[in-house]
Amino acid sequence: MPYAYGAKVEHEFETDHLNVWLTFRHPMDQDLTPPLALWLLEADVVPINISTSVWQDDFTLLLTSATITTYPERVLLAYDGPDGNLQTTWGKDWEPWGPILSTDIGRRDAFADRGDPAVYDFDKDDLTKDGTWHDMDLSGIVPEKATAVFIIGHLQGNAVDWKISFRKNGNVNEISHGGMETLRANVERHRSSIVALDDDRKIEYKVDDEAWDILNLAVKGWWF
Repeated sequence: MPYAYGAKVEHEFETDHLNVWLTFRHPMDQDLTPPLALWLLEADVVPINISTSVWQDDFTLLLTSATITTYPERVLLAYDGPDGNLQTTWGKDWEPWGPILSTDIGRRDAFADRGDPAVYDFDKDDLTKDGTWHDMDLSGIVPEKATAVFIIGHLQGNAVDWKISFRKNGNVNEISHGGMETLRANVERHRSSIVALDDDRKIEYKVDDEAWDILNLAVKGWWF
């Protein structure tokens, strides 16, 4: 006879695979492991295969899928049981369950302050100043899973309206971009900009072809 149903489901994406932890309400028999095909896993409505299953303790089973390469926004798991290879320690089969929405334990939906940087990340000599768009790779600064970055800039030139612009890597329209510009000649400005990141943690920038006195940039933080 089936005994109980459901489980606590949590997941974490790690670059090229997805870990899914199942926590059962009762101790389970670790000598038994149900066939992988009984786990019905979906990531963003797309079915994905389970590659391995390993007991972590009497209550926790770790499932891993190595067939996913992009960060999922929504993960569901169902169990197509019952099966004699998923039982409590006293020999009762675990009941099947329909799709359960998994909790993403690897993602923080909040702003992360970088702290107090002692040096700038980029200065005028690091940037291509020709009035066209170029990639800026922030993967050495911003962690995986970040979706947007907060950039501060200190800039100065000997004329008004000299600009540096930012946009998400791959964007082409002129509407969705931000930036900074000189407001008065020979007066340093402190400005900031929020820019969406692509999956590789890159953005694009465009700097006017001018003889900048100061053009320093630092990443102040990011959003997940």
